[in-house]
Amino acid sequence: MKFYADVHRSRRSGEGFRITYMVDGKAFKHADGFGEITAGPGDKLFMDTIPPQHTDGAIELLRRGVEVYYLRRLTLIEKIRREHKLPKSARGDIKALMSIEERWFRRVTEDFLVMRRMILAYRSLSKTHQQLLNKYRALSDAEREVLKPAISSIEKQMEEMARMIVEEAGKRYPAYNVLLEGAGDRRQFGWQGGSGRAASVC
Repeated sequence: MKFYADVHRSRRSGEGFRITYMVDGKAFKHADGFGEITAGPGDKLFMDTIPPQHTDGAIELLRRGVEVYYLRRLTLIEKIRREHKLPKSARGDIKALMSIEERWFRRVTEDFLVMRRMILAYRSLSKTHQQLLNKYRALSDAEREVLKPAISSIEKQMEEMARMIVEEAGKRYPAYNVLLEGAGDRRQFGWQGGSGRAASVC
């Protein structure tokens, strides 16, 4: 069976996510996590996006034997909505997803989802680091001293996350270790320090 799901922010808090889904064009259902979707071995789940917070739920589906796909270009939903005059709602988005060809979806694996979550965490740290640096440059010398510990802390977290990404990539993608060994220098492949950390896996 084919399942189609729209992942949207919860109206209750605006922080969590709510999932609306449909099975083979039948009744709409709701879930707080992918694990609640009643898909099984051989089924396919097509969705608009997979928030990092729902990585474990998507992995649970994969381990059940479900094929999981997400849309490569979210702008396609808006395009289909306009063409078919669908409402801007979870149900409207699901109907739009059902009209999109399968080639526009990317099938995911557990390895992909785990690495993606780690890389997104690194990018979030990197963004915060850059914001702090921008503030740092605009401050006086005395004010900069106050900000230095925060910048140093973020840099240590980035270093640790980069190390974890490299180690996880080595476990999940054997070819990655072959590249490291052949190069003879880990710094060329995602272990460079500064803004180059984890570059090869991002």
